[in-house]
Amino acid sequence: MQETNQSNRGLLILIGGAEDKKDEKVILKRILAETQAKKVVIVPTASAYPRDVFRNYDDAFRSLGIKDVINFDIRKDYETEREEYHKHIEDADLVFFGGGDQTILVPAFLNTKLYDKITQRFYAGELHIAGTSAGAAAASDPMLYDGDNEGFIKGTVMLAEGFGLLKNVTVDTHFLQRERIPRLAQILLTGRSNKGIGLDEDTGIIVYPDNRFEVIGSGMVTLMNSSGITGENYSSINDGEILNFNNLKIGFLSSGAKFNINKWAIVKTMAQKKNINELFENIIYNS
Repeated sequence: MQETNQSNRGLLILIGGAEDKKDEKVILKRILAETQAKKVVIVPTASAYPRDVFRNYDDAFRSLGIKDVINFDIRKDYETEREEYHKHIEDADLVFFGGGDQTILVPAFLNTKLYDKITQRFYAGELHIAGTSAGAAAASDPMLYDGDNEGFIKGTVMLAEGFGLLKNVTVDTHFLQRERIPRLAQILLTGRSNKGIGLDEDTGIIVYPDNRFEVIGSGMVTLMNSSGITGENYSSINDGEILNFNNLKIGFLSSGAKFNINKWAIVKTMAQKKNINELFENIIYNS
């Protein structure tokens, strides 16, 4: 599906997994506040336990006042042809892709008429999309998988086609909790993607139509950019050998921080600009 007018698209909310669904539900509350969703579609396709996944989100969203929560328990791509799914997408406000295995999720939806309908409404600004864990990783293109605890060994981390809702950026999840910096770094060394976003658990980003995002939740968002890397040996070693590289750019953002993906730069708030101006004035005054 080719995207149309990016400036009119819906919100894209990506979560690092394990978001609170029982207590304060900070992330889920913020999603509902931003999207004003009344009808939510849950997609537990990536999980080996789809009924449990749906039940947990059904309970969580209903506790927050959402009465219309629909289960898209789709296992294979041919199941997306069911008329009931297409009818539900026509008036849904939010599609929420759950966690599990992104290599199961993407093939079940990509290049189907149902997914085309989802993206058509998303790019028209009529539908919002959220994903957690595998559901967040699947939003990027290229999409990564495998290689936990082996990220510094060439050939352990795999790439596949993702949904491409976030172009030219690769998203990883459960990031600092599972020590996935090496995993994402290897993907950036391949050259197929040179920018990466790592999402901690119970942490997410709300990506607005202008490709700026705000961090929400209790953890950190890690930013990685390989454009200045030197001394890399990825192209000269064999699979199974250890990677060397230097000057990988890395940054960290906490809740409330805003970032411009296009410029790959932190968006300074008015308060931050005021503090910087005051600091500059004090330097001039005291010098």
